[in-house]
Amino acid sequence: MHNPLKMIARLGLVLLLVFGLQVIGLAQGRGRGGGSKGGPPAGTGVDRGIGRSPDASAGRADRGRGTASDKSKGRSDAGRERARDAKEKAKSVAKDRRRDHKRCVKECNRAHKNAIRACRGRTGADRAACERAANEAHRNCVQGCPR
Repeated sequence: MHNPLKMIARLGLVLLLVFGLQVIGLAQGRGRGGGSKGGPPAGTGVDRGIGRSPDASAGRADRGRGTASDKSKGRSDAGRERARDAKEKAKSVAKDRRRDHKRCVKECNRAHKNAIRACRGRTGADRAACERAANEAHRNCVQGCPR
């Protein structure tokens, strides 16, 4: 026959395990910390998050937004347009700079390839010195490209 003390101990361990798993399962999502709450608000651009405000305020935000625009005689709308135009212009300028940089680097690479080809006819230390000079010229050329 089985020892009753062993049976009670086994039953106690099983109940302790079940209780422990239950506590872990119920505690999920109830912590105070953890996770990153930083970062930009939802949406992008000048009027981010503006589409959600009527939902959060039961429609009162729509009425207030129009009133603010009327009271300011459209100054806030004009400011928003200026900000949007400035942002688009900055994007365009950055795109042009990237294009100029890529073009300059391509030209540097082409010149470097030609300089290395010119070194092929040489041998030994003379060829090594020629390739070092070509590499140095390439490095200077790339560093001089517009950012």
